[in-house]
Amino acid sequence: MERDQKELINQNFPRLVEDIIPVDMLPYLPCLTSNDKEKIQCEQRNNGYTLATQELLLRLFRRRDAFQEFIRALSATGCGHIAELLYPREEEIAEEYIRDQENVDEYPEGHLRREIAFHNQVALEDVNHA
Repeated sequence: MERDQKELINQNFPRLVEDIIPVDMLPYLPCLTSNDKEKIQCEQRNNGYTLATQELLLRLFRRRDAFQEFIRALSATGCGHIAELLYPREEEIAEEYIRDQENVDEYPEGHLRREIAFHNQVALEDVNHA
């Protein structure tokens, strides 16, 4: 996970602890190993949601592409409001698209195509999961 994504999650930790049930998120987090999931389950059972959430986040922080999975898991488990807080897609996509259109000559053509394709894919996945 990227440093800025970790910081964003850490800034919102109190809200995460309040709203999520870590064990409910596990089926939506294929980036975690079975050992990771077992440890999180044990934490929740033995020590409660706060420590289980802490364990979940520590393990997600070690995974390269975990942020997107985390956002999807939040949405899938009834915490879409937190997903929106961490990743306000519509505004970000619109802002990046406008920026890209203004600076189209500054980007290599392939980079711009890949970035727009990624944003379109995220938007389609959101519609399909709704």
